[in-house]
Amino acid sequence: MLPTIGVQELHTGCVSVLRACGLSEAAASAAADVVVYAETRGYPTHGLNALVRSYVPGLRSGRIDPAAKLEIVRRTGAVAAADGNRALGLVSAAEAMDLACGIAAESGVGFVTVRNSTHFGAAGAYAHRAARVGMIGLAMTNCGRQGVIPPLGGTVRMLGTNPLGAAVPGGERDPFVLDMSATVAATGKVNQARKRGERVPEGWLIRPDGTGTTDPAEYADGTADVLWLGGLRETGGAKGFGLGLLVDLLCGPLAGAGYGPRPAAFDGPQEDDDIGHVLIAVSPEAFGHRADFERSVDELLGTVVACPPAAYADRVAYPGLPEAERAAGAEADGVPVAADLVAELGEITTELAVPALPFRAPAGGEG
Repeated sequence: MLPTIGVQELHTGCVSVLRACGLSEAAASAAADVVVYAETRGYPTHGLNALVRSYVPGLRSGRIDPAAKLEIVRRTGAVAAADGNRALGLVSAAEAMDLACGIAAESGVGFVTVRNSTHFGAAGAYAHRAARVGMIGLAMTNCGRQGVIPPLGGTVRMLGTNPLGAAVPGGERDPFVLDMSATVAATGKVNQARKRGERVPEGWLIRPDGTGTTDPAEYADGTADVLWLGGLRETGGAKGFGLGLLVDLLCGPLAGAGYGPRPAAFDGPQEDDDIGHVLIAVSPEAFGHRADFERSVDELLGTVVACPPAAYADRVAYPGLPEAERAAGAEADGVPVAADLVAELGEITTELAVPALPFRAPAGGEG
């Protein structure tokens, strides 16, 4: 059993921490929305883990500018290009998706790029943000100039895990929400396993000689790499690699941001500066009657769920449904948080002189 915290208390605590790091109330609330989204929907590596080990250190060191504003540098029709000015990516991406939704309400589609940003957390949070206002949402990001994964068949780390999120709202049903990296697993999960002394599943890591390993330390020391979605070329790895490369092409050259596959990559690791995002919103109303669309989405998703499960599965679901159920459970029972993160958060709140987050001890133990 793990310590838990209520969803609202978690949001309030995140806002306090981020405000102490220099963010405005509105920016801190938008960023906390993304952290809470990740924690309540089963993406802990992009929730408090990222807040404690990436966002707060970045803000306190000056690598992330807490006062930066999203700057629209070009607007043409339904397209806008923005500069994040080194703001916290959670804030830049949320503002950019809101802008895309506003454009889509007028033009049917809104396409916004962001350059010079930082890590934006869970891609699905921004797609879901669009779905909450009745829009179809797409969100993607690269890792800027940093390379954490080599191209398929290569040995030099040039690309990020390059995640993307997509959401389609229905009527009565929870929306379809896809949140995925182009790799078989996010590198954050590998690093988390190493920190906790755990192994990773078979099929996550591969050495240059083609043999697999379950030791996450081998990724950290550079003797093994995370596989692309699909694994090897023979099992569909070209699909994951192609998807990752597409995200870098859109979030890098198109957005005017940094990208990993550049000659400097051969000289050694690069910093994750100048990260690029793409946020897209589509209005279903632009294509016809909204009620018909919602009814059809509900029917489609409902039919998927009604499919009889195979012997190896408990049920059939669609992307977004288990996560919505998890979020509902978190609202009722609180969010479980690993003890090491609770301790680190305690240290941070003390250093920042803000109230400690009110974690509840697990039943029968201490938190």
